Parts: sequence; C-alpha cells; structure tokens
Amino acid sequence: MKARSYTYLANEINRVFYEAIQAVGLDPSEYAQNQQTVEAGLRTWLTLRQLEAAYLEIFDPASGRVASRIDLGIAYSETGKETYHTAIDEVRAAISGAGRLTGCRYRVVVSTSAGAAPVKGWAPTELQSVDHLKRRDLKNVIETPAASSDMSVWY
Repeated sequence: MKARSYTYLANEINRVFYEAIQAVGLDPSEYAQNQQTVEAGLRTWLTLRQLEAAYLEIFDPASGRVASRIDLGIAYSETGKETYHTAIDEVRAAISGAGRLTGCRYRVVVSTSAGAAPVKGWAPTELQSVDHLKRRDLKNVIETPAASSDMSVWY
C-alpha cells in the first residue's frame, strides 16, 4: 500500500504542477523535458519519507521576482483507508487566482529532511521570497493511505 501511495502522490504532484503551468499560460515543454528527473526525486524522497514539500516557483526572468508559487506540503500517515483522491477542481480554482503569467519561467524546488538521499539532476537551492504575494491555503488536495498533501498558492 505504501509503494502505491507514494507512486500516486508523485504522479499527482506532477499533475498539479503541469496543470498550473498550463493554467497560467506558460509552455509546459520544459517541464516535460525534466519530468523524469522530477519524478525520480519525488519518488525517491517519498519512498524514504524524506520529502517535506514540493514547490512550483513561477518567476519573472528579468527581475527574478516570484510571480506565483504553489507549495505542496507532505504529511506521512498510516490511515489504513484505501483512499486515493485528488481535489483537482479545487486545485484548478485556486490556481486560476494567479491569472496569466505570460513571459515568466518556472522551476521545481523541494525541501527534504536532513540527510536526504542524493538524486541525480537535483542540487541544493533556496526558494525566493513570496513576502509581496498573498496566500490561499487548501487542505488535503492529494490523499492516499500513506501520505497526503495540503496546498498553498501564492499570487
């Protein structure tokens, strides 16, 4: 059940990020090119219970300033319920608040627990400030028997 939960969660994180990229009017081809690396990191760290959060940071390349960010916080649990659910309509509604961000770029960033396993293609980095943005929180956007994710959208 854990392996299935972590695979589902990794797939749904990818889905949320991909839909967000499209919703704000950006080209998802760069994400598609890096999807194998993103998935390798997510699956490795989820399986080892080392992934704390995954972020899609959308920024203005001229200024480097964040235009929007999606935070998916991970909570590990053993509910025992055989439930696999993504509140995709709520996710889409929240993302729509960011509007069109034409001309922006994006990147995926993660936070992991101390001593997390290294994964090829991933390197340490820092999130940019979102102090100038407002935040909208959604609970339990992705649910599985072994882990779940809440979401915050900054815009």
